[in-house]
Amino acid sequence: MKKAKKLYNEKTVKRVQNLAGLVLVFTLWFVLSNFTAIPDLYLPSPQEIGRCFIEHASDIPRHIMSSLYRIAIGFFVGSALGILMGLMIGWSKTVRNILEPLVEFIRPMPPLALIPLFILWFGIGNKSKVIVIAFGAWVVLVVNTIEAVRNVEPLYIDAARSLGAGTWDILRTVLIPAITPEIIAGIRVVAANSFGMCVAAEFMGTEAGFGYLIIEGRRFIMTDLLLVGVLLITISSMIVNFLIKMIERRLTKWVPRRDS
Repeated sequence: MKKAKKLYNEKTVKRVQNLAGLVLVFTLWFVLSNFTAIPDLYLPSPQEIGRCFIEHASDIPRHIMSSLYRIAIGFFVGSALGILMGLMIGWSKTVRNILEPLVEFIRPMPPLALIPLFILWFGIGNKSKVIVIAFGAWVVLVVNTIEAVRNVEPLYIDAARSLGAGTWDILRTVLIPAITPEIIAGIRVVAANSFGMCVAAEFMGTEAGFGYLIIEGRRFIMTDLLLVGVLLITISSMIVNFLIKMIERRLTKWVPRRDS
């Protein structure tokens, strides 16, 4: 009972401290934008942001869904390919000798620098934007998965083999559980990066999305609309990160964590 009460008190203190940090930031924003000589062009007040959000409320769901559609497809396709190829390269010496030089050649290529090339190849529609996001996800997760496989303690695999486990049994019961925490950490990085790559791709031309809002704000010198786009990206990315963390805690309950 005492342990449960102590844990509850620690969680309460943590939430209060988290809330205090957010309140401090928004208070500073409110004071600087309302009681200093900083022009609204450079720092709109929270009230102006709220007013702009209300004015564009009817269109905002369309922009959110357009960007999330591109992000979801690119993220899942790129992540699946990266994890699968990383497993193959990390597990098989033959596959590693064939594919690792190719991965090492492609890995340093910045996805954002390839956007014009992807647009030239696949057009200005959703296809090129999805491919940019998928490429960025693949680059991170293929390397992340290769290193995760290499970091698995060989003793565990040898012990499983000595007990008569086959390749599939080792993959299912030893390798995949061992690399799951590192893979999920990579997925969290990729999820955050996917939002940035989507916005960068949308800057090259789109009719809806987070990038469209930011471009419109810049084009008409509406800093409040620009910040609405930025805040929507931030909030959406935070929600996705929170969901991934929840999934991580359910899938990796055996992993010791130090939260304090």
